[in-house]
Amino acid sequence: MPIVQAISERFTTSERDHYTKRLFAERTTTMGAVNMIDADLLRRLNQIVGRQHVSAGRADAEVYSYDASLAVAAPDAVVFPADTRQTADVVRAATRARVPYVPRGFGTNLSGGSVARRGGLVVGLSRLNRVLEVNPAGRYAVVQSGVTNLELQETLAPAGLFYAPDPASQKVATLGGNVGENSGGPHCLKYGVTSNHVLGLTVVLPGGEIVQAGGPALDPPGYDLRGVLIGSEGTLGIVTELVLRILPSPEAVITMLAVYDDHGAAARSVSAVIAAGIVPATLEMMDSTVIRAVEDSKPCGYPRDAAAVLIVEVDGPVAGLKHQAEQIRWICMSNGCREVREAKDAAQRNLLWSGRRGAFGAIARLAPSFLVADCTVPRTELPKALAQVAAIAERHRLAHGNVFHAGDGNLHPLLLFDSRNPEQVTRVHQAGDEIMRACVDLGGTISGEHGVGMEKIEAMRMIFSDHELDFQRALRRAFDPDDLLNPGKITPPDDGAAGVGLAGQAAGFRVQGPGLQDELTPVDVAEACDIVRRACRDGVVLLPVGGGSQLDSGVDSTPRPVLLRSTGLCSTIEYDPANQVIAAGSGTSLAVLGEVLAEHGQWLPVRPPGGGHRTLGGLTASGSSGPARLRYGTPRDLLLGLKFVSGTGEPIAAGGRVVKNVAGYDLTRLMTGSAGTLGFITQLTFRVSAMPECCTAVEASGSFDRCAAAAAELIQSKLEPTLVIAVPDRAELKADGNVAWRLIAGFEGFRETVDSQAAGCREIVDRVGLDVRPRREYQAKSGPCGEFFGLLQRSPFRVKANLPLDKVAGFVTDGEALPHEAAVLVDFGCGRILAGTESLTDEAWHRFCKTSHQAAGHAVLEKAPTEFIKQHDPFGTPDPSWQLMRRIKAVLDPHNVFAPDRVPKMK
Repeated sequence: MPIVQAISERFTTSERDHYTKRLFAERTTTMGAVNMIDADLLRRLNQIVGRQHVSAGRADAEVYSYDASLAVAAPDAVVFPADTRQTADVVRAATRARVPYVPRGFGTNLSGGSVARRGGLVVGLSRLNRVLEVNPAGRYAVVQSGVTNLELQETLAPAGLFYAPDPASQKVATLGGNVGENSGGPHCLKYGVTSNHVLGLTVVLPGGEIVQAGGPALDPPGYDLRGVLIGSEGTLGIVTELVLRILPSPEAVITMLAVYDDHGAAARSVSAVIAAGIVPATLEMMDSTVIRAVEDSKPCGYPRDAAAVLIVEVDGPVAGLKHQAEQIRWICMSNGCREVREAKDAAQRNLLWSGRRGAFGAIARLAPSFLVADCTVPRTELPKALAQVAAIAERHRLAHGNVFHAGDGNLHPLLLFDSRNPEQVTRVHQAGDEIMRACVDLGGTISGEHGVGMEKIEAMRMIFSDHELDFQRALRRAFDPDDLLNPGKITPPDDGAAGVGLAGQAAGFRVQGPGLQDELTPVDVAEACDIVRRACRDGVVLLPVGGGSQLDSGVDSTPRPVLLRSTGLCSTIEYDPANQVIAAGSGTSLAVLGEVLAEHGQWLPVRPPGGGHRTLGGLTASGSSGPARLRYGTPRDLLLGLKFVSGTGEPIAAGGRVVKNVAGYDLTRLMTGSAGTLGFITQLTFRVSAMPECCTAVEASGSFDRCAAAAAELIQSKLEPTLVIAVPDRAELKADGNVAWRLIAGFEGFRETVDSQAAGCREIVDRVGLDVRPRREYQAKSGPCGEFFGLLQRSPFRVKANLPLDKVAGFVTDGEALPHEAAVLVDFGCGRILAGTESLTDEAWHRFCKTSHQAAGHAVLEKAPTEFIKQHDPFGTPDPSWQLMRRIKAVLDPHNVFAPDRVPKMK
């Protein structure tokens, strides 16, 4: 998100006066005053951070009155805390004084999100600029939020590591800002956006409370606070520290430039590459306008006569990479490509990328100002979207260019204009609105990575109903009931159109039919809404379930709730193989979905414990995943959108059907893993993948220490295993005494690559002294671990420890950590230890929790008899963030109708 112009180039005196008058009126109406910083508050801020780190002059207000958008609003003061504690003290002081405050990094935001719309304080985070820890063995880094993306990359590179998200603005964009916008960048096509790589956040909540959302260990119990904070644009909390997933740098990289005489042909090539089962690291597109601007600014070797170019990059193990590049070349040439050039060395590769990363700056040569209309459409709709963008720009008499993330359909049309001309300003905003509407009509969304901020607030009504906007406002109130943190962003003002809101009384609902029964199975959304409304009226507790596999997981069943089953919602609603997207009812089983996808050689790459009988709703509500999470992620990483019935019986939609979508709060991640406590999921939309050509397991046996040593080397290598687990090498999987262990490493993908990876793995396990077994192949859908999970599933007690990767081996070798006579599965790749046992004492459970907590992880009681659950919190050691979870539950489920016993309890 580059800074596209200096403020003097973007705003005339008359335009600035227009913004100032409008925002002056808004501030006077909403806050009752204009200058909010009185002497007492200023004195307190000076005490907290030091006088030299507080700016309250007119010049300072001007400097911090804008970001990289067209929005302008001056703060009353700017304060620069040095750490988390000072940030919390500043927030407490502002809260006591009833002064609004806005977190800010380096101001590269493109939608007005870091502008102080209602005045008050700007909390500048530029002093929080240290890389605190790099842990290669644990595959994470800890940084303060003011560190730039590029600074982290430069820190990691000497150790052969990298952080995957790489926005074009990485030289100046802070990692805290990347979190606020859920930034992507060119490499997010293969590796995912920011939310896929943030393990934990230290957050200062409104009011000054400090909480940890996640950490080095995966899957903390309760709601995914980390997930909902990412992309919230600094409206739910101020992020001060981040725990980030880091990866080994790829073994090899091939970068190509595909040249086209028609941008429609370039767009069609994008879909064809993905449809072939190839997932390039990048698929970027630039049109002729941008090409010429870049070549005039800094020649990078782009052909000036081309209509469009694609920058295509593949990376990974050397074996098979050249074949992938040749396939891409053939696909491009088959779709109207003029020529494909391959970078011969790192210098040529860097030159190609310098043009792409500098494109926004180069455009400044063409006009005094430009507006970036960030939207996303399904990949196959790119030709239509580009044609409509051109028609809209022509209709409004605006020159335009395109430079964007074509692989995930994330458009960045650049509308060129002169901000000194008020009539042009009006036209460019009208054109931007029309582009958003056109993309929404094509099945897309209004923002892929630049956020909503101030500039797209009203466009939120294009994609969300009044009830859905009410739900998002309620979530925000759970974090910030006083509306002081970055007010006036993301959600449009409540106009009361939704009628009965989340604070409405159950008596206001229209209710028909008899009372509730012990078990209900709605067959459509309307019936599910009616059931929830009757439950609100009658004070009945509902327990959403799918196939019932999680009924014994963390629930105190007294008083007995009414089971609300999703199995009546079991149809495939939409399947778009070309865009690799499928939507289905929440009661659809994973096996049934797999059959539909298999007809097109595709699959949903999750292998949860319990296998194919798990329903999509239950899979999502539990957040379940198996060891292949190391490669494919969890349901939350594959989920594009969902629909659910809220705690007041309203149908709510979240997300959509495109890969990149930052319009509004990420309710999909909040609902994933929420165990049915926030709503009844009715429909899910997933991103699916091409079925791997080959799946191979390398197995070896020996001592646990040697298995752990081999696993550590594998995970830090460039081999890219799909899973790395170990189990005791005997049928009952007991881990007592000096029993031998079996190490299993899975590799999946194209056969040439898998064969080479398996050979490399065998070399590692042989070198550490393990006995290598014959290689075996397995089915993608079932994976190599089903028999082990089956044994664990049957155990009366089942516990799980989620740990940092580098703490797993020590947890097992500590003889006191695991319950006596437990069957054990050690997931080295995901930092998890699963144990099933016939009995569990109070002492053993407390010891399991304590050891997990001391290792910077957490314990979960996944299954136990009801009497044991009544006496122990299944979520392990209490955490301060649980109080926030309970506030979220109270606001979003005001009648406490959904599964109240599945929320962590504060002792």
